Amino acid sequence: MLQGSLAAGLAAPFVLRSGASRAATTDIKFSLSAPFDGSNAAFFLGESRGWYREAGLNCQFDASGGSGEAVSRVGSGVYDLGVGDINAMMEFNVKNAASAIRCVYMLYYRSPLSAATLTKTGIAKAADLAGRKIGAAATDGAYRLFSPFAKAAGIDAGSIAWNMVGLQLREAVLARGDVEAILGFDSTMYFGLTKAGIKPDDMRFIYYSDAGLDLYGNGILVSQKMRSTNPDAVKRFVEVTARAWQAAAADPKAAIAALKSHVPLINAELEEEKLRWLIKNQLTTNESSADGLGGVRAERLASSLASVAAGYGLTSVPKPDEVFDAGFMPAAAVRKLPA
Repeated sequence: MLQGSLAAGLAAPFVLRSGASRAATTDIKFSLSAPFDGSNAAFFLGESRGWYREAGLNCQFDASGGSGEAVSRVGSGVYDLGVGDINAMMEFNVKNAASAIRCVYMLYYRSPLSAATLTKTGIAKAADLAGRKIGAAATDGAYRLFSPFAKAAGIDAGSIAWNMVGLQLREAVLARGDVEAILGFDSTMYFGLTKAGIKPDDMRFIYYSDAGLDLYGNGILVSQKMRSTNPDAVKRFVEVTARAWQAAAADPKAAIAALKSHVPLINAELEEEKLRWLIKNQLTTNESSADGLGGVRAERLASSLASVAAGYGLTSVPKPDEVFDAGFMPAAAVRKLPA
């Protein structure tokens, strides 16, 4: 049960900032980092409750083929904001300095990046992936970050036989035995394999963090143009989104109901289980429990950026404030995770 300031924060109406009003609505084009599923239900919960509209925002939420695509969309300026992997964003910034974007709100405090395999393959640890046939989606953050993972794990990335597939086919190729492992987010692969008839006891996950990559994961990204020309709209969007994620964590069923109203054909039970997985495994850590969602710890971020830059073979390592902009952080009351 919610208590004190948290309950009040969820119940209180949104306070418009800097003169925002329904008569002056800002259009927001937002890229999700996946197809419509439980991982993005919070956005639709906020939308269904009218919170974005109350904040003077007219939001278009579009599915994507993965985190890499979301980063490219926001980086190009075609999308104003999106949700994507901060590490893939860092690589984009180093290679596209003139179009550098920022993460303004952290969501995933434990990176879900991992390799999924079946026990029958005999793959038990990262080193066992060497020389294997692996399925991946080219636009997905897990594939784009495989190089630093391989370097940290001592795997010869050149020994991998790749089977490049779309996100919606990735779990199927592993279930059929066409590949020996696949790359992606743990929850997405887990539920995809479950849907394909694979029992949980027959699955095994090898996390990138197990190789020493203590990475942050997905956060809210904002384009350079949007951040510089309409910072007030960005701040309002982040505040509503923080409130929506807090509400989704408090009531996953309501979040999935909002998603289902947008995408009627989803399996609500499966997507609720997926959302609960993310809340438990990616959002809730010692760090986020102590600090609340949204922010980062500079020392940890600096260390992870150095590891990723080295793995990518980049010539420079950005500073934390060149990747994460804390200037859009909402109040602590809407960032606190429900108990």
